[in-house]
Amino acid sequence: MRLTKSHVVSGVLAVALLGATATAWYFAAQARTPAQRAEETAEPDDSVITVKVDQEQLVDTLEFEAVLDRTGDFSVPAPSAPEGIETALASKLPLDVGDEVKAGTVLLEVSGRPMIALEGDVPAYRDLTEGDTGPDVEQLQLALQQLYGTPKTGTFDSRTVSDLKKLYDHAGYDHATTSEEVATEEDDTETEGDTGDTGEENTGGAQTTTVERVVLPASEVVFLPDLPMQVSKVNAQQSAPVTADEPVLVLASGDWKLEAKLDEETSSELSKLGDEAELEYGDGPLEGQEVGGFELEVREEAGETDEWTGEEGEPVEVTYAVFAFDAEALEGIEDLAPGEEQEVTLVRARSAEDALIVPLSALWTDSEDRTMITLLDEDGKETHVQVDVTLRHEGRGVVVPVEGELAAGDEVVIAWRDRENG
Repeated sequence: MRLTKSHVVSGVLAVALLGATATAWYFAAQARTPAQRAEETAEPDDSVITVKVDQEQLVDTLEFEAVLDRTGDFSVPAPSAPEGIETALASKLPLDVGDEVKAGTVLLEVSGRPMIALEGDVPAYRDLTEGDTGPDVEQLQLALQQLYGTPKTGTFDSRTVSDLKKLYDHAGYDHATTSEEVATEEDDTETEGDTGDTGEENTGGAQTTTVERVVLPASEVVFLPDLPMQVSKVNAQQSAPVTADEPVLVLASGDWKLEAKLDEETSSELSKLGDEAELEYGDGPLEGQEVGGFELEVREEAGETDEWTGEEGEPVEVTYAVFAFDAEALEGIEDLAPGEEQEVTLVRARSAEDALIVPLSALWTDSEDRTMITLLDEDGKETHVQVDVTLRHEGRGVVVPVEGELAAGDEVVIAWRDRENG
């Protein structure tokens, strides 16, 4: 269609009219009567936050952590590196905390060689070689006797060799051997020019031959005084060097014990209450058991090390609480592991079962230094009531009215929120 001049003029007028209408609508929407403007700019009403007064028992408690352990422990030192290896590495960590250790258990693998647990009182102090004699050989035989019935002869004989091989086979390792040159006398029937089994020519004198003997390296056996034991700590790390700076493992045995390292507040409360202290076991292996009493022990421990100089601080005295409990009554005692945590709760005070309780934020002090709360009725009327606070715990308090009335379900003011503070 062909546009004419009249068409263009009509379009312009339509657009102008639409714009004027929109502008008029906008200003009309923004218009307010004086009353409306006064209402919108008036100060908002103050709002009051209230909660209901509770009626129940409030218990003031102090919670702390105790740790299960055994009465005896044994530190397993790091072994020396196997012959031909410069640095001993922990090549396998077969045990975890809580695992049982008995005769024949491989405690650790160091650079591919085992550390095997056996029962005995004297640490291994030399390599034992087939044919050796002595009390340490007797100790080895007594340890093997528990497993294979090895007789105690005091000599590293063929039976001891056979049973030691069984020990290594059961552990999954080859037994260690050593080679020695042994002199042998020449057979009178031999003539000059003959050769023996060694391939060396006989010259009419004494001959030598290489003999392979079974050996038990001192680094591959750990004699433990009390088996079975439990792993309580693993210090060695996979593929990391093992050094003499700290034991590779700590093993535990003996009776179970529960002890807590106390801070000053807890130590003071337990000292003050003594045998009158009301204690409960919370989360942990002893939950539900009765606390059979406790003793406080003051121990001297090394002070904190200065992070800049590395110097150890002066020794400090630390108070421990040692708790009595019936370990045999525990379910799953065989699954307990040293180091397990047990929550202990000290009940410092209990209110009556029907005590009136309010948030501590509801309390305020008037000009006469009286503790007050403010009640709000259904009509919004405020009433101030003087109270005594007889017990506080975790932001709540037991209150007893001194002047005025107070009942469960009353609305007590805990905050005023206005335009300035809201």
